[in-house]
Amino acid sequence: MNQQALPASLWVYVGEGRIGTLYPTDPLSFEYAHEWILAPGAVALHPEIPLLPGRIATPALHAFFENLLPEGEQRKLIGMRYQVSSIFGLLAKVGGDTAGSVVLVPENQQPAKAVYQDLTWEQVNALVHADAASAREREAIEAAAAGMPAPRISISGAQFKMLLLVTPDGMPHRPMGTSPSTHILKPDMVRPDIKVFASAVNEAIVMRAGALCNLPTATVSYQPVTQACLVQRYDRVPAADGRLTRLWQADFCQMLGTPSDVKYEHDGGPSFKDCYDLLAMSAQPAVDRRTLLRWLFFNLYVGNNDSHAKNLALLATSEGLRLAPFYDLMNTRVYAGLGPDFAFSIGNESEPGKMTGAHLLLLAKSIGVAPRFLTRIATDMASQVTAAIAAAANEILPYVDSRQKTLAQRIIQHTGSNVKQMAKRLLAGPKPI
Repeated sequence: MNQQALPASLWVYVGEGRIGTLYPTDPLSFEYAHEWILAPGAVALHPEIPLLPGRIATPALHAFFENLLPEGEQRKLIGMRYQVSSIFGLLAKVGGDTAGSVVLVPENQQPAKAVYQDLTWEQVNALVHADAASAREREAIEAAAAGMPAPRISISGAQFKMLLLVTPDGMPHRPMGTSPSTHILKPDMVRPDIKVFASAVNEAIVMRAGALCNLPTATVSYQPVTQACLVQRYDRVPAADGRLTRLWQADFCQMLGTPSDVKYEHDGGPSFKDCYDLLAMSAQPAVDRRTLLRWLFFNLYVGNNDSHAKNLALLATSEGLRLAPFYDLMNTRVYAGLGPDFAFSIGNESEPGKMTGAHLLLLAKSIGVAPRFLTRIATDMASQVTAAIAAAANEILPYVDSRQKTLAQRIIQHTGSNVKQMAKRLLAGPKPI
């Protein structure tokens, strides 16, 4: 579709069926297909996008589709590559495979049969790290894919990622066109303005530590050839016929009708209470709310200040909507150039070093739980995090170089110190603020 005129509309598919049409209005507008409205068992695309005839152009509708796109510099790069700037134009170019179940194709078309380009990890490395030394190899890879549809993938977030199908033999394959993927490959962040290094090792360690603390997290591994964190998608499951089924999901910004550029609480984005209250929609609200609180304290202890609302999602399951496995967990506080404040305020305090038991009391009151319940969760998580980080780092250390090992040791040391200090302040008993 590069350098071609944009379609007059985009057909929206969920699973095998077309559910409606997206129009390039400002704000975006959407209309359910008449056949979908009448179909047995048909459901709305989103709780705030009701299954009714006629055009829908609400803030919730715009936020749902806008949040499917990458953020920040990645969105700018897509815009420069395809010479589009509108949300509709960007979705027309890269909306073929998104987070969750939505597939967008030009009007009067349908998603094509899945097609994949077989690759080696060395070839994936050449595509991911676009340096001059691998230019010829990248040209050869693209020449081999000349007869295939160009990838039309969109995964939200501010970091560059590559979507892959990884088969049971461990080999990577590049999804072409609108083909679904099974994994997200996340190489090290590259920022000219901030010294963020070995972020893939960082994320792999912290994600594995979350799993070791019995948090439901996406399955990750460290991929040594590409020096990247390899994340298995929880919103893709194999069907009986071998094809991949896309599961519906929506991050909390999508659920709360908030644009992706307003994801931080201090900037007008969702608060922790907003996220906690949203779980009233869960099929098991009490279970998922307790899990969310455990996630909150895990992030405070490991030093993940970037734990905002877009890093939470609801997932469609056989029992209804549930809190999705956690993703994008890392220690941001080991990087001096990143924000020192926590993404959510706790009892009106956003600086982790100033949070005390009194702030926990305010948090407990705001979300309507007993302070003892909150304290038990904070205490339990404090008892697990330090050992979990060390164990997760030891899993990855054999596959990394000396510089990455240095970061891993920094994460271990920082987490151990941070857990002691935070637990002392949070759990010593409330004092007046």
